[in-house]
Amino acid sequence: MLRPARVLTCFGTQLYLDRASGELRHGEVGVVPANVALQLDEWSDPSSRVARLVYDGNGRQGDIDCRSDRCVAAAADAMPCDGGQTIVLDVVALERGLFALTAQGKFLMAEPGGNVALCATICRTWELWLASEPWCGADVSPNTGRGKIPPGLAVDWTAVRSYSVHPTIRARSGIQGTAGRVLIFGYSRWSHGRVYYDLCRHLHPRGYVVDMLDWQGKHNLYMAQLGTYYDLFVVALDGVSVLSDVYGIQPERMVALSHSQFDVRMLVEQQSDRIFERFAGYGAVSDFVYCASLTQGVARPPMVASPGVNYEEFHGDVAEELRRVGYATSLEVTTFGVEWKRGRLAAQAAEQAGLPFVVAGSTAAQVSFHDMPDFYRSIDAILMSSLTEASPLPVLEAAAAGRLVIGTPAGNFAQKAYGGGGILAPMESDKFVAFCADTLRRYRQDRVAYREKCREIQEAARLYDWRYHIGEWVDLLAAARLRG
Repeated sequence: MLRPARVLTCFGTQLYLDRASGELRHGEVGVVPANVALQLDEWSDPSSRVARLVYDGNGRQGDIDCRSDRCVAAAADAMPCDGGQTIVLDVVALERGLFALTAQGKFLMAEPGGNVALCATICRTWELWLASEPWCGADVSPNTGRGKIPPGLAVDWTAVRSYSVHPTIRARSGIQGTAGRVLIFGYSRWSHGRVYYDLCRHLHPRGYVVDMLDWQGKHNLYMAQLGTYYDLFVVALDGVSVLSDVYGIQPERMVALSHSQFDVRMLVEQQSDRIFERFAGYGAVSDFVYCASLTQGVARPPMVASPGVNYEEFHGDVAEELRRVGYATSLEVTTFGVEWKRGRLAAQAAEQAGLPFVVAGSTAAQVSFHDMPDFYRSIDAILMSSLTEASPLPVLEAAAAGRLVIGTPAGNFAQKAYGGGGILAPMESDKFVAFCADTLRRYRQDRVAYREKCREIQEAARLYDWRYHIGEWVDLLAAARLRG
């Protein structure tokens, strides 16, 4: 029998039974009594999760009846379902350890004022729960990362995916995880944010508790608490000095991750190359960065852990014709005096081809990575004009969306293109513009060839799915735990 679990709302408050009123409520952890638990029903079907909320306090034990207006301690002689009341709840795994509780066609909701009731028809945020035991959020189908939604109920997946579990709330739950607890300390938006969110999602079904903390925030008040809860800290190389010098996390607890050749040089200048030997783990997001690290004098070779994409999330119908050209990264980025994104070249190519050029936001007004599938559906081709990349995510996502993908042989895109995932353009500025403009004009004029090429690119992109890449990340974390 699995152990009963303490239950927290996604905002960090805890379920408890108010002794005076006999009502189920939620309140601040450490202030309200921890006298309520979610207990798996002994007759629960292995293909689903059926559980009961139970209380233990003041010498009394029993079940809790969940109603449409409130939840109360059940009378000693109450039946499991009596007069519209219910005791048994379906536990529905969502993602990243979040789950919902349902019965009688409604979600259990923690109302902002502290009341708890079986009253919601859509699961958004106040219907999300976390628990101290992994079985509550464990999906019975690990490949999907979520459980079955009962018929007639709706989940607002935009709200669920946009909700980020704050590490202090996860630590408050006390959940251990069978494979370990990992905190990702990094940039939470655009491509980095997308990769980190996906890691949280895809590592959870494999026994990891993984959360993300934006490295640009201020975390002095609680970083010491997080340091005692999480086993490992995954951190991009440009965040290593902040994590060690400001928050006191030792490199021996870090899994350092290189996203580009520039961050290797930056960390060597900040800390010297000797720090790489201290890391619990050292990873690179592509073979290109692997080589760049070695050629810049870092003796320790990184383990390659490539980002994937959620193929089904981005997959869509191939466009009928080429009408709009998209660009999905920063237009201009200068590092060590080198401007390497060169978005102006992509804009020039689209203009010469007589096509509108559409940019997915900017550094100042960023589009959420959760909205990027819609962006790719709004365009018909995407250009990548970079001098250097590691594992450029937009070209992989656009390929999965079935769009025409054209880019320089930067990072691992050359490998993807040779596998059918796109068209390689020359690196030199004038040749890049001329080649892209000519290619766009040709596919604009030949709708049949355009659609066939997009279908070819989309089919190749099936191999970009996370299911083919997550194992590399599991190996990286496992090696770090062994070294630590």
